[in-house]
Amino acid sequence: MAVTTQRRRQSRITSTVQRRQRQTANNQSAVSLVAPALKASLVGGFGILVLMLIGLIPPPENLPFVSLAFLVIPGYLVVCLATGLLAGVFAGDAVTNSQQGGKVGWMAGFWAGIFGGVVAMLLAAFGVMLVNFGQGVVAQFTPENLAQLANYGLTANSIALAGRVLGALIIYGVIGSLVSGLLSSIGGMVYPKLSNQ
Repeated sequence: MAVTTQRRRQSRITSTVQRRQRQTANNQSAVSLVAPALKASLVGGFGILVLMLIGLIPPPENLPFVSLAFLVIPGYLVVCLATGLLAGVFAGDAVTNSQQGGKVGWMAGFWAGIFGGVVAMLLAAFGVMLVNFGQGVVAQFTPENLAQLANYGLTANSIALAGRVLGALIIYGVIGSLVSGLLSSIGGMVYPKLSNQ
């Protein structure tokens, strides 16, 4: 009886120790992926910034149907995929399978999207981006509502500013970060397959 009880205790202790070792190994692998993801996100964030600035260039007057958005959208795809691949390159031996590559790519792309969102909010605050969006927010108020808001210190310009910044937060910050993370995770998942060949 005593031997059976002792064996049960030993098996419980052994399974608990093994579980803790697995958790520790998972935590260490996650921590080892953060630094490479952050490095790659800086490069990806810079790429997104360059694409945003290219998108602000007006199209030529003699070709109004040509827009630089035709360059920006494919460029965004390339930058996001490259960010995920670069995160895998920076992680090196820590990425051994597609799941780990996707994880490090997701982190890098998400942070790069956050950097892009912050830059977009700053550009919107200075009136460079989403100007029509801010005016559209102001157009939703009646002149009587604007007069009432002016009593509280909210002018039409401050409402337009808040609309532009909030629009940049939602479009570039939230949605852009999720899309960037998704595309970069695909790039990260491809990295182990390319590195094994």
